[in-house]
Amino acid sequence: MVTLDVMENGPKVATDENPGGLAIMKTLGGEKSGLPFYAIIDAKGKKLADSNAMPKDQNIGYPGSPEEIEAFGKILEKTAPKWKATDRQKLIDYLKENAPPAAPVHPPTANTTKQ
Repeated sequence: MVTLDVMENGPKVATDENPGGLAIMKTLGGEKSGLPFYAIIDAKGKKLADSNAMPKDQNIGYPGSPEEIEAFGKILEKTAPKWKATDRQKLIDYLKENAPPAAPVHPPTANTTKQ
């Protein structure tokens, strides 16, 4: 696993960003993804998958919603075929159990302006 720090703000840019990190992120398809972005590559550097696995190539980021967790699980199936299904399911269950609460949906308010 390699971590690249990119898109830092303020004074951290000079000290915390990895030189060339944004270029690598771009070559892996993450230039418009936001953070966290991740890509899974093989031993030869070929990209197998990335976190742009939601509809319309949206970034999963941290998999917290049921749809994101499902997409992340499909990435694992594709890129880690030797990983036991039971072990993969343990990770999926952990993500589900520790998912952040869903944002409340507010019903539309009626227009109370008199005309």
